[in-house]
Amino acid sequence: MSVAALIAIGALLIWAFGSITARLIGALIIFEGLLRIGFTGAGPLSMATLATGIAAWLLGHWIWAYKHKTWRTRLALNAYSLSGLHHLAPIGTNRAPRTSAKWPSQR
Repeated sequence: MSVAALIAIGALLIWAFGSITARLIGALIIFEGLLRIGFTGAGPLSMATLATGIAAWLLGHWIWAYKHKTWRTRLALNAYSLSGLHHLAPIGTNRAPRTSAKWPSQR
């Protein structure tokens, strides 16, 4: 098999099953990270495990949103509506532009 065929098959598998796979694996890694923090404390390895799980979970929701043009869960919508992540979202979020408060005399 050629390299191009393997890449095409891999892309099709990621497109078909990547969303659910990334979300499930991410949830399991998050659970493991939380267990590590609970049993061994918040060391660098347990924090890295937790961050990896969150990244995998977010990737799964990103794939879902890109494919279906909607958010799978409200939690994913809220996560991608945060100030830094809204730039990475493939579709619209609930991000409201920040308005600066002005005193009544400055309006």
